[in-house]
Amino acid sequence: MNNKEQRDKLLSGVNTLAIVCNQWGDTGKGKFVDYFADWADIIARGTGGANAGHTIRIKDQEYIFHLVPSGILYDKIGKINIIGSGVAFDPNIIAEELEILKKEGLSFDNLLFSRNALLVLPQHLVMDRVKEINTEGKIGTTGRGIGPVYTDHYARIGLTVNDLLNMKNFKEKLKRNLSDKVKLLKLIDINIVKEIMNHPHIGSGRFFDEKEIFNIEEIEKAYREFAEIFKKNIADTESIIRNNIGKKKILLEGAQGNLLSIDIGTYPFVTSSDCSVTGLAKGCGLKETDIDLTLGIVKAPYMTRVGEGPFPTELGGLESAKWCGTKGVNKTLEKEKYSDATVNDANEFNQGIGVRFAGYEYGATTGRPRRTGWLDLPLLKYSTIFSGPHTILTKIDVMDKCEKIKICHAYEYTGENYQIGEKTLKKGDLIETAIPDKEVISACKPLYTEFDGWLSDITQTTSYDSLPQNLIKILDFIKSKTGIVIDIVSVGPDRDQTIINI
Repeated sequence: MNNKEQRDKLLSGVNTLAIVCNQWGDTGKGKFVDYFADWADIIARGTGGANAGHTIRIKDQEYIFHLVPSGILYDKIGKINIIGSGVAFDPNIIAEELEILKKEGLSFDNLLFSRNALLVLPQHLVMDRVKEINTEGKIGTTGRGIGPVYTDHYARIGLTVNDLLNMKNFKEKLKRNLSDKVKLLKLIDINIVKEIMNHPHIGSGRFFDEKEIFNIEEIEKAYREFAEIFKKNIADTESIIRNNIGKKKILLEGAQGNLLSIDIGTYPFVTSSDCSVTGLAKGCGLKETDIDLTLGIVKAPYMTRVGEGPFPTELGGLESAKWCGTKGVNKTLEKEKYSDATVNDANEFNQGIGVRFAGYEYGATTGRPRRTGWLDLPLLKYSTIFSGPHTILTKIDVMDKCEKIKICHAYEYTGENYQIGEKTLKKGDLIETAIPDKEVISACKPLYTEFDGWLSDITQTTSYDSLPQNLIKILDFIKSKTGIVIDIVSVGPDRDQTIINI
Protein backbone atom coordinates (compact mmCIF):
# COMPACT_ATOMS: atom_id res chain seq x y z
CA MET A 1 0.00 0.00 0.00
CA ASN A 2 1.11 3.54 -0.66
CA ASN A 3 1.06 6.15 2.10
CA LYS A 4 -2.39 7.49 1.24
CA GLU A 5 -3.87 3.98 1.22
CA GLN A 6 -2.28 3.29 4.61
CA ARG A 7 -3.66 6.56 5.96
CA ASP A 8 -7.14 5.74 4.69
CA LYS A 9 -6.91 2.30 6.31
CA LEU A 10 -5.95 3.92 9.61
CA LEU A 11 -9.02 6.16 9.31
CA SER A 12 -11.41 3.39 8.24
CA GLY A 13 -14.75 4.07 9.91
CA VAL A 14 -13.63 7.50 11.15
CA ASN A 15 -15.76 10.52 10.33
CA THR A 16 -14.54 12.95 12.98
CA LEU A 17 -10.81 13.07 13.78
CA ALA A 18 -9.13 15.22 16.44
CA ILE A 19 -5.43 16.15 16.43
CA VAL A 20 -4.15 17.25 19.84
CA CYS A 21 -0.81 17.50 21.65
CA ASN A 22 0.08 15.38 24.68
CA GLN A 23 2.86 17.71 25.83
CA TRP A 24 3.39 21.49 26.16
CA GLY A 25 2.67 22.22 22.50
CA ASP A 26 5.07 22.75 19.59
CA THR A 27 4.97 19.07 18.67
CA GLY A 28 4.06 19.33 14.98
CA LYS A 29 0.26 19.60 14.92
CA GLY A 30 0.50 21.81 11.82
CA LYS A 31 2.16 19.07 9.79
CA PHE A 32 -0.53 16.56 10.68
CA VAL A 33 -3.47 18.86 10.18
CA ASP A 34 -1.96 19.44 6.74
CA TYR A 35 -1.40 15.69 6.33
CA PHE A 36 -5.07 14.89 6.96
CA ALA A 37 -6.46 18.06 5.35
CA ASP A 38 -7.21 16.58 1.94
CA TRP A 39 -9.13 13.77 3.70
CA ALA A 40 -11.38 16.26 5.50
CA ASP A 41 -14.39 18.21 4.31
CA ILE A 42 -14.48 20.45 7.39
CA ILE A 43 -11.43 21.60 9.34
CA ALA A 44 -12.14 23.40 12.60
CA ARG A 45 -10.05 24.99 15.31
CA GLY A 46 -11.71 25.29 18.71
CA THR A 47 -9.27 26.63 21.33
CA GLY A 48 -6.50 29.13 21.94
CA GLY A 49 -5.74 32.27 20.01
CA ALA A 50 -2.85 34.12 18.44
CA ASN A 51 -0.57 32.68 21.14
CA ALA A 52 -0.34 29.59 18.91
CA GLY A 53 1.37 29.44 15.54
CA HIS A 54 2.02 27.16 12.61
CA THR A 55 4.06 27.53 9.45
CA ILE A 56 2.35 27.49 6.06
CA ARG A 57 4.39 27.34 2.87
CA ILE A 58 2.84 29.18 -0.10
CA LYS A 59 4.82 28.63 -3.28
CA ASP A 60 8.41 29.32 -2.20
CA GLN A 61 7.51 31.53 0.75
CA GLU A 62 6.97 30.47 4.38
CA TYR A 63 4.47 32.31 6.57
CA ILE A 64 3.68 32.00 10.26
CA PHE A 65 -0.09 31.83 10.73
CA HIS A 66 -1.63 32.18 14.18
CA LEU A 67 -5.37 31.86 13.70
CA VAL A 68 -6.22 30.75 10.17
CA PRO A 69 -6.58 26.93 10.18
CA SER A 70 -3.82 24.91 8.52
CA GLY A 71 -6.23 23.52 5.91
CA ILE A 72 -6.85 26.89 4.27
CA LEU A 73 -4.62 26.01 1.28
CA TYR A 74 -6.79 23.10 0.18
CA ASP A 75 -9.42 24.09 -2.37
CA LYS A 76 -11.36 20.82 -2.36
CA ILE A 77 -14.90 21.59 -3.51
CA GLY A 78 -17.14 22.14 -0.51
CA LYS A 79 -14.29 22.17 2.02
CA ILE A 80 -14.86 24.53 4.93
CA ASN A 81 -12.31 25.93 7.40
CA ILE A 82 -13.73 27.10 10.72
CA ILE A 83 -12.55 29.17 13.66
CA GLY A 84 -14.76 27.96 16.48
CA SER A 85 -16.46 29.54 19.46
CA GLY A 86 -13.69 28.56 21.89
CA VAL A 87 -11.07 30.64 20.08
CA ALA A 88 -9.81 34.05 21.20
CA PHE A 89 -10.36 35.89 17.91
CA ASP A 90 -7.91 38.75 17.30
CA PRO A 91 -9.27 40.68 14.29
CA ASN A 92 -5.97 42.43 13.70
CA ILE A 93 -4.13 39.12 13.31
CA ILE A 94 -6.89 37.66 11.13
CA ALA A 95 -6.86 40.73 8.88
CA GLU A 96 -3.10 40.38 8.40
CA GLU A 97 -3.39 36.69 7.56
CA LEU A 98 -6.24 37.24 5.10
CA GLU A 99 -4.16 39.93 3.42
CA ILE A 100 -1.34 37.40 2.94
CA LEU A 101 -3.77 34.95 1.34
CA LYS A 102 -5.16 37.71 -0.86
CA LYS A 103 -1.67 38.78 -1.94
CA GLU A 104 -0.88 35.20 -2.91
CA GLY A 105 -4.06 35.01 -4.98
CA LEU A 106 -5.73 32.54 -2.64
CA SER A 107 -9.41 32.60 -1.75
CA PHE A 108 -10.73 32.59 1.79
CA ASP A 109 -14.38 32.23 0.83
CA ASN A 110 -14.24 28.80 2.47
CA LEU A 111 -13.24 30.30 5.84
CA LEU A 112 -15.91 30.84 8.51
CA PHE A 113 -15.71 32.47 11.93
CA SER A 114 -17.99 31.41 14.75
CA ARG A 115 -20.34 34.19 15.74
CA ASN A 116 -19.64 33.15 19.34
CA ALA A 117 -15.83 33.31 19.18
CA LEU A 118 -14.34 35.53 21.88
CA LEU A 119 -13.35 38.96 20.55
CA VAL A 120 -9.87 40.22 21.42
CA LEU A 121 -9.77 43.99 22.04
CA PRO A 122 -6.80 46.36 22.55
CA GLN A 123 -7.36 46.45 26.31
CA HIS A 124 -6.81 42.70 26.54
CA LEU A 125 -3.29 43.00 25.13
CA VAL A 126 -2.58 45.93 27.43
CA MET A 127 -3.73 44.09 30.56
CA ASP A 128 -1.75 41.00 29.57
CA ARG A 129 1.47 42.98 29.17
CA VAL A 130 1.00 45.05 32.30
CA LYS A 131 0.73 41.85 34.33
CA GLU A 132 3.92 40.44 32.82
CA ILE A 133 5.85 43.53 33.92
CA ASN A 134 5.28 42.35 37.48
CA THR A 135 7.80 39.51 37.69
CA GLU A 136 6.11 38.12 40.82
CA GLY A 137 3.02 37.28 38.76
CA LYS A 138 4.89 36.34 35.60
CA ILE A 139 4.05 33.04 33.94
CA GLY A 140 5.63 33.71 30.54
CA THR A 141 2.60 34.59 28.41
CA THR A 142 2.93 35.63 24.78
CA GLY A 143 1.32 39.01 25.50
CA ARG A 144 -1.45 38.35 22.98
CA GLY A 145 -4.24 39.10 25.44
CA ILE A 146 -5.50 35.54 25.70
CA GLY A 147 -5.84 35.36 29.49
CA PRO A 148 -7.75 38.66 29.80
CA VAL A 149 -10.14 37.63 27.00
CA TYR A 150 -11.09 34.41 28.79
CA THR A 151 -11.26 36.30 32.11
CA ASP A 152 -13.80 38.70 30.61
CA HIS A 153 -15.75 35.79 29.15
CA TYR A 154 -16.20 34.15 32.55
CA ALA A 155 -16.85 37.53 34.17
CA ARG A 156 -19.69 37.93 31.62
CA ILE A 157 -18.40 41.23 30.24
CA GLY A 158 -16.69 39.90 27.11
CA LEU A 159 -17.58 40.67 23.51
CA THR A 160 -17.99 38.15 20.71
CA VAL A 161 -17.39 38.20 16.98
CA ASN A 162 -21.14 38.66 16.50
CA ASP A 163 -20.85 42.09 18.12
CA LEU A 164 -18.99 43.22 14.99
CA LEU A 165 -22.30 42.86 13.14
CA ASN A 166 -24.06 45.23 15.55
CA MET A 167 -21.81 48.23 16.00
CA LYS A 168 -24.29 50.28 18.04
CA ASN A 169 -24.35 47.54 20.66
CA PHE A 170 -20.58 47.11 20.23
CA LYS A 171 -19.86 50.60 21.53
CA GLU A 172 -21.98 50.18 24.64
CA LYS A 173 -20.43 46.81 25.42
CA LEU A 174 -16.96 48.25 24.79
CA LYS A 175 -17.53 51.02 27.35
CA ARG A 176 -18.72 48.49 29.92
CA ASN A 177 -15.72 46.24 29.26
CA LEU A 178 -13.26 49.12 29.61
CA SER A 179 -14.66 50.47 32.88
CA ASP A 180 -12.80 48.28 35.38
CA LYS A 181 -9.62 48.19 33.31
CA VAL A 182 -9.33 51.99 33.13
CA LYS A 183 -9.65 52.20 36.92
CA LEU A 184 -6.77 49.75 37.35
CA LEU A 185 -4.54 51.31 34.69
CA LYS A 186 -4.92 54.78 36.24
CA LEU A 187 -3.11 53.40 39.27
CA ILE A 188 -0.05 52.69 37.11
CA ASP A 189 2.56 55.10 35.77
CA ILE A 190 0.93 56.55 32.65
CA ASN A 191 4.25 56.38 30.79
CA ILE A 192 4.38 52.61 31.22
CA VAL A 193 0.86 52.27 29.84
CA LYS A 194 1.69 54.60 26.96
CA GLU A 195 4.80 52.62 26.08
CA ILE A 196 2.84 49.38 26.04
CA MET A 197 0.15 50.90 23.83
CA ASN A 198 2.74 52.16 21.36
CA HIS A 199 3.46 48.55 20.39
CA PRO A 200 2.41 47.63 16.80
CA HIS A 201 0.22 44.81 18.16
CA ILE A 202 -1.87 47.46 19.96
CA GLY A 203 -2.24 49.99 17.17
CA SER A 204 1.11 51.80 17.58
CA GLY A 205 -0.43 54.33 19.96
CA ARG A 206 -3.64 54.82 17.97
CA PHE A 207 -5.85 53.71 20.86
CA PHE A 208 -4.08 55.67 23.62
CA ASP A 209 -5.66 58.65 25.32
CA GLU A 210 -3.63 60.65 27.84
CA LYS A 211 -6.64 61.33 30.06
CA GLU A 212 -8.97 58.36 29.59
CA ILE A 213 -6.27 55.73 28.77
CA PHE A 214 -8.30 54.36 25.84
CA ASN A 215 -9.62 56.30 22.87
CA ILE A 216 -13.03 54.68 22.47
CA GLU A 217 -13.76 56.41 19.18
CA GLU A 218 -10.58 55.06 17.59
CA ILE A 219 -11.24 51.53 18.83
CA GLU A 220 -14.77 51.67 17.47
CA LYS A 221 -13.52 52.99 14.14
CA ALA A 222 -10.92 50.21 13.83
CA TYR A 223 -13.42 47.48 14.68
CA ARG A 224 -15.98 48.94 12.28
CA GLU A 225 -13.36 48.45 9.56
CA PHE A 226 -12.82 44.86 10.71
CA ALA A 227 -16.58 44.30 10.54
CA GLU A 228 -16.60 45.24 6.87
CA ILE A 229 -13.79 42.78 6.15
CA PHE A 230 -15.27 39.86 8.11
CA LYS A 231 -19.05 40.17 7.84
CA LYS A 232 -19.35 37.62 5.03
CA ASN A 233 -17.34 35.07 7.03
CA ILE A 234 -19.24 35.23 10.33
CA ALA A 235 -21.68 32.33 10.78
CA ASP A 236 -23.34 29.87 13.15
CA THR A 237 -20.48 27.43 12.72
CA GLU A 238 -21.55 25.25 15.65
CA SER A 239 -24.74 24.28 13.82
CA ILE A 240 -22.82 23.70 10.59
CA ILE A 241 -20.47 21.24 12.29
CA ARG A 242 -23.16 19.49 14.33
CA ASN A 243 -25.39 19.04 11.28
CA ASN A 244 -22.54 17.30 9.46
CA ILE A 245 -21.53 14.80 12.15
CA GLY A 246 -21.47 11.37 10.54
CA LYS A 247 -22.15 12.86 7.10
CA LYS A 248 -18.86 14.59 6.27
CA LYS A 249 -15.24 14.09 7.24
CA ILE A 250 -14.43 16.51 10.06
CA LEU A 251 -10.92 17.33 11.29
CA LEU A 252 -10.55 19.15 14.62
CA GLU A 253 -7.30 21.08 14.94
CA GLY A 254 -5.93 21.43 18.45
CA ALA A 255 -3.78 24.27 19.75
CA GLN A 256 -1.05 24.19 22.43
CA GLY A 257 -1.13 20.91 24.42
CA ASN A 258 -2.68 19.00 27.32
CA LEU A 259 0.02 20.10 29.74
CA LEU A 260 -0.91 23.73 29.01
CA SER A 261 -4.64 23.20 29.55
CA ILE A 262 -6.22 25.46 32.16
CA ASP A 263 -8.16 22.44 33.46
CA ILE A 264 -5.69 19.55 33.35
CA GLY A 265 -2.29 21.16 32.72
CA THR A 266 0.69 21.96 34.95
CA TYR A 267 -1.15 24.79 36.71
CA PRO A 268 -0.54 27.73 37.08
CA PHE A 269 1.93 27.63 34.19
CA VAL A 270 -0.77 27.03 31.63
CA THR A 271 -2.75 28.87 28.98
CA SER A 272 -6.27 30.17 29.65
CA SER A 273 -8.26 27.68 27.60
CA ASP A 274 -8.84 23.94 27.85
CA CYS A 275 -6.67 22.74 24.97
CA SER A 276 -7.41 19.07 25.66
CA VAL A 277 -9.64 17.10 23.31
CA THR A 278 -12.55 17.89 25.64
CA GLY A 279 -12.01 21.64 25.24
CA LEU A 280 -11.39 21.25 21.52
CA ALA A 281 -14.71 19.49 20.99
CA LYS A 282 -16.57 22.04 23.09
CA GLY A 283 -14.88 24.93 21.30
CA CYS A 284 -16.17 23.59 17.98
CA GLY A 285 -19.71 23.07 19.25
CA LEU A 286 -19.43 19.29 19.72
CA LYS A 287 -19.47 16.69 22.46
CA GLU A 288 -16.31 14.66 23.02
CA THR A 289 -18.31 11.55 22.14
CA ASP A 290 -18.82 12.97 18.63
CA ILE A 291 -15.13 12.29 17.97
CA ASP A 292 -14.33 8.90 16.44
CA LEU A 293 -10.54 9.02 16.85
CA THR A 294 -8.16 11.26 18.77
CA LEU A 295 -4.50 11.25 17.79
CA GLY A 296 -2.22 12.69 20.45
CA ILE A 297 1.09 14.07 19.20
CA VAL A 298 4.26 13.41 21.20
CA LYS A 299 7.69 14.81 20.42
CA ALA A 300 10.29 12.12 21.11
CA PRO A 301 12.85 11.20 22.33
CA TYR A 302 13.22 14.79 23.48
CA MET A 303 10.53 17.32 24.39
CA THR A 304 10.22 21.07 24.78
CA ARG A 305 8.50 23.73 26.82
CA VAL A 306 8.08 27.49 26.26
CA GLY A 307 7.71 29.99 29.09
CA GLU A 308 7.87 29.54 32.84
CA GLY A 309 7.15 26.45 34.90
CA PRO A 310 8.80 23.25 36.15
CA PHE A 311 10.37 20.91 33.58
CA PRO A 312 11.93 17.88 35.37
CA THR A 313 13.97 16.55 32.44
CA GLU A 314 15.23 19.91 31.18
CA LEU A 315 18.78 19.75 29.82
CA GLY A 316 20.71 22.30 31.85
CA GLY A 317 18.01 22.58 34.52
CA LEU A 318 17.49 25.99 36.11
CA GLU A 319 20.37 27.47 34.11
CA SER A 320 18.54 26.60 30.91
CA ALA A 321 15.20 27.88 32.19
CA LYS A 322 16.76 31.21 33.14
CA TRP A 323 18.61 31.55 29.83
CA CYS A 324 15.54 30.77 27.73
CA GLY A 325 13.50 33.28 29.72
CA THR A 326 16.02 36.09 29.26
CA LYS A 327 14.77 38.93 27.10
CA GLY A 328 16.54 39.16 23.76
CA VAL A 329 17.77 35.56 23.65
CA ASN A 330 17.13 34.09 20.18
CA LYS A 331 18.71 31.73 17.68
CA THR A 332 21.13 34.34 16.32
CA LEU A 333 22.47 35.12 19.78
CA GLU A 334 22.76 31.43 20.65
CA LYS A 335 24.61 30.69 17.41
CA GLU A 336 27.10 33.45 18.17
CA LYS A 337 27.63 32.45 21.80
CA TYR A 338 27.37 28.65 21.59
CA SER A 339 28.29 27.86 17.99
CA ASP A 340 29.92 24.52 18.94
CA ALA A 341 26.93 23.14 20.89
CA THR A 342 25.73 19.73 19.66
CA VAL A 343 23.30 16.99 20.66
CA ASN A 344 26.31 15.07 22.05
CA ASP A 345 27.79 17.87 24.15
CA ALA A 346 29.13 16.64 27.49
CA ASN A 347 27.78 19.78 29.15
CA GLU A 348 23.99 19.35 29.60
CA PHE A 349 23.25 23.05 29.17
CA ASN A 350 25.15 23.11 25.89
CA GLN A 351 23.54 19.83 24.85
CA GLY A 352 20.13 21.42 25.33
CA ILE A 353 21.17 24.22 22.98
CA GLY A 354 22.49 21.64 20.52
CA VAL A 355 19.10 19.91 20.53
CA ARG A 356 17.47 23.30 19.99
CA PHE A 357 19.70 23.93 16.97
CA ALA A 358 19.01 20.49 15.51
CA GLY A 359 15.24 20.75 15.97
CA TYR A 360 14.94 24.48 15.26
CA GLU A 361 13.15 24.88 18.55
CA TYR A 362 12.22 28.56 18.54
CA GLY A 363 8.66 29.80 19.12
CA ALA A 364 6.62 30.51 15.98
CA THR A 365 4.69 33.22 17.83
CA THR A 366 7.40 34.77 20.04
CA GLY A 367 10.73 33.65 18.56
CA ARG A 368 11.75 32.59 22.07
CA PRO A 369 14.03 29.58 22.47
CA ARG A 370 12.11 26.52 23.59
CA ARG A 371 13.50 24.81 26.65
CA THR A 372 14.64 21.29 25.74
CA GLY A 373 14.80 18.07 27.74
CA TRP A 374 14.48 14.30 27.52
CA LEU A 375 11.12 12.61 26.94
CA ASP A 376 9.21 12.42 30.21
CA LEU A 377 7.06 9.26 30.46
CA PRO A 378 5.35 10.14 33.79
CA LEU A 379 3.99 13.28 32.12
CA LEU A 380 3.03 11.30 29.03
CA LYS A 381 1.19 8.69 31.11
CA TYR A 382 -0.73 11.49 32.81
CA SER A 383 -1.57 13.24 29.54
CA THR A 384 -2.86 10.14 27.78
CA ILE A 385 -5.48 9.71 30.52
CA PHE A 386 -7.31 12.49 28.67
CA SER A 387 -6.34 11.90 25.02
CA GLY A 388 -6.37 8.13 24.93
CA PRO A 389 -3.61 5.80 23.68
CA HIS A 390 -3.49 6.58 19.95
CA THR A 391 -0.25 8.46 19.30
CA ILE A 392 1.80 10.23 16.66
CA LEU A 393 5.54 10.47 17.42
CA THR A 394 7.28 13.47 15.84
CA LYS A 395 10.74 14.94 15.32
CA ILE A 396 12.52 11.64 16.01
CA ASP A 397 14.92 12.42 13.16
CA VAL A 398 16.25 15.43 15.10
CA MET A 399 18.20 12.98 17.27
CA ASP A 400 19.66 10.91 14.41
CA LYS A 401 23.21 11.86 15.45
CA CYS A 402 22.75 11.53 19.21
CA GLU A 403 25.01 8.86 20.69
CA LYS A 404 23.13 8.28 23.96
CA ILE A 405 19.39 8.66 24.46
CA LYS A 406 17.83 9.04 27.90
CA ILE A 407 14.18 8.38 28.66
CA CYS A 408 12.68 9.41 32.00
CA HIS A 409 10.66 6.40 33.18
CA ALA A 410 9.79 7.66 36.70
CA TYR A 411 10.49 10.37 39.29
CA GLU A 412 11.98 10.24 42.75
CA TYR A 413 10.21 12.76 45.00
CA THR A 414 12.84 14.86 46.79
CA GLY A 415 10.72 17.40 48.67
CA GLU A 416 9.31 17.64 52.16
CA ASN A 417 6.17 15.75 53.17
CA TYR A 418 3.38 17.08 50.98
CA GLN A 419 -0.31 16.28 51.22
CA ILE A 420 -1.86 15.64 47.82
CA GLY A 421 -5.51 14.77 48.31
CA GLU A 422 -5.79 11.72 50.56
CA LYS A 423 -2.11 10.81 50.10
CA THR A 424 1.08 12.12 51.66
CA LEU A 425 4.15 12.28 49.46
CA LYS A 426 7.40 11.59 51.29
CA LYS A 427 11.00 12.08 50.32
CA GLY A 428 12.19 9.12 48.27
CA ASP A 429 8.74 8.14 46.99
CA LEU A 430 8.61 6.80 43.43
CA ILE A 431 6.18 8.54 41.05
CA GLU A 432 5.38 6.82 37.75
CA THR A 433 2.44 8.99 36.67
CA ALA A 434 3.01 12.72 36.98
CA ILE A 435 0.97 14.79 39.43
CA PRO A 436 0.32 18.20 37.82
CA ASP A 437 0.99 20.19 40.98
CA LYS A 438 3.68 22.86 40.91
CA GLU A 439 5.07 21.92 44.33
CA VAL A 440 5.25 18.24 43.41
CA ILE A 441 6.74 18.52 39.94
CA SER A 442 9.31 21.06 41.13
CA ALA A 443 10.59 18.46 43.61
CA CYS A 444 10.75 15.54 41.19
CA LYS A 445 14.12 14.06 40.26
CA PRO A 446 13.90 12.23 36.92
CA LEU A 447 15.02 8.61 36.83
CA TYR A 448 16.43 7.65 33.44
CA THR A 449 16.87 4.57 31.34
CA GLU A 450 19.72 5.09 28.88
CA PHE A 451 19.87 3.69 25.35
CA ASP A 452 22.42 3.70 22.56
CA GLY A 453 21.44 6.06 19.77
CA TRP A 454 20.62 4.71 16.31
CA LEU A 455 23.17 7.00 14.58
CA SER A 456 21.67 6.79 11.11
CA ASP A 457 19.54 8.97 8.85
CA ILE A 458 15.92 7.87 9.18
CA THR A 459 14.40 10.63 7.03
CA GLN A 460 13.98 8.34 4.01
CA THR A 461 12.60 5.38 5.96
CA THR A 462 9.16 4.35 4.71
CA SER A 463 8.06 1.55 7.05
CA TYR A 464 8.04 1.02 10.81
CA ASP A 465 9.87 -2.31 10.61
CA SER A 466 12.67 -0.63 8.63
CA LEU A 467 13.53 1.77 11.43
CA PRO A 468 16.92 1.11 13.09
CA GLN A 469 16.82 -1.59 15.76
CA ASN A 470 18.21 0.76 18.41
CA LEU A 471 15.29 3.10 17.74
CA ILE A 472 12.78 0.24 17.78
CA LYS A 473 14.09 -0.71 21.26
CA ILE A 474 13.41 2.83 22.46
CA LEU A 475 9.92 2.88 20.96
CA ASP A 476 9.12 -0.53 22.49
CA PHE A 477 10.27 0.79 25.87
CA ILE A 478 8.02 3.87 25.56
CA LYS A 479 5.03 1.67 24.65
CA SER A 480 5.64 -0.78 27.49
CA LYS A 481 5.90 1.97 30.12
CA THR A 482 2.93 4.08 29.00
CA GLY A 483 0.52 1.79 27.18
CA ILE A 484 0.37 4.06 24.13
CA VAL A 485 -0.30 2.80 20.62
CA ILE A 486 2.12 4.26 18.05
CA ASP A 487 -0.06 4.81 14.97
CA ILE A 488 2.25 7.20 13.13
CA VAL A 489 5.94 8.04 13.21
CA SER A 490 7.14 11.30 11.64
CA VAL A 491 10.68 11.10 10.28
CA GLY A 492 10.90 14.61 8.83
CA PRO A 493 8.89 17.80 8.23
CA ASP A 494 7.47 16.90 4.81
CA ARG A 495 4.15 15.14 4.30
CA ASP A 496 5.78 12.10 2.70
CA GLN A 497 8.17 11.69 5.64
CA THR A 498 5.38 9.95 7.52
CA ILE A 499 5.20 6.30 8.51
CA ILE A 500 1.81 4.75 9.18
CA ASN A 501 2.17 1.85 11.60
CA ILE A 502 -0.69 -0.56 10.85
